Amino acid sequence: MISRVSSADPASQLVNDQIAPDDGMWDGNPSHYFGVGQSALHCIKVSMLAAGIETFTNILDLPCGHGRVLRHLQHAFPRAQLTACDINMSATEFCARTFGATPVQGHESPGKIALQGNYDLIWVGSLVTHLNAKVCMDFLDIFRANLSRNGLLVCTIHGRKVADRLRNGVSAYGLDPNAIPDILEQYSQKDFAFCSYPLNHPKVPGISADYGISLTSPCWVFSQVARMPDMRLLTYTEKGWDNHHDVVSFLRE
Repeated sequence: MISRVSSADPASQLVNDQIAPDDGMWDGNPSHYFGVGQSALHCIKVSMLAAGIETFTNILDLPCGHGRVLRHLQHAFPRAQLTACDINMSATEFCARTFGATPVQGHESPGKIALQGNYDLIWVGSLVTHLNAKVCMDFLDIFRANLSRNGLLVCTIHGRKVADRLRNGVSAYGLDPNAIPDILEQYSQKDFAFCSYPLNHPKVPGISADYGISLTSPCWVFSQVARMPDMRLLTYTEKGWDNHHDVVSFLRE
């Protein structure tokens, strides 16, 4: 059964407030749930200002989940064509029914995702945060190939705040605690670090060794810009998304 959030909550006003029963991001706290979506929209608008962009006509949200961010994009850009992509087809189908998005089946291998391309906004919330460097680079290449000229890519990553939280024992982020020293050492030495979730992770059944937690430094981001000469780095905001993830935006020229 799909539920609706009380319109008395200020963070949910004006946007579609339907919540899917299997939405893994819904924690029963509407202020936080809708606030995270609003924070994403704010990050996008900051990037728009940096690029001199006023609106969008063709938007991709990958991974879309059950529309925590997509609902805000629908409200902010009502004339845009929306595409919702996720490895969870129940989520993309919900986004299609609820927000009028075109559903696309996600895949662990980015080259197997059937994207239509020519997107002028690609929002990537919490994808790179779970992938190793090779797969991250593959996804960046796919996003670049599917951006229109003057298209905007806005991506979130785990930066210094998440590294500090791991270091100080605030959260293990689902990792085996014994693996935390190794991922922090990787981060210190190589600017990018990755550690797989335990294969018996209770909240992520059926995962592979290619899925876990990554840490990304600005140096690694700059190295990716250097290998994509038609992509211009617009903004890098530490803790920009929900005071947690770093946010990076690129413009395809």
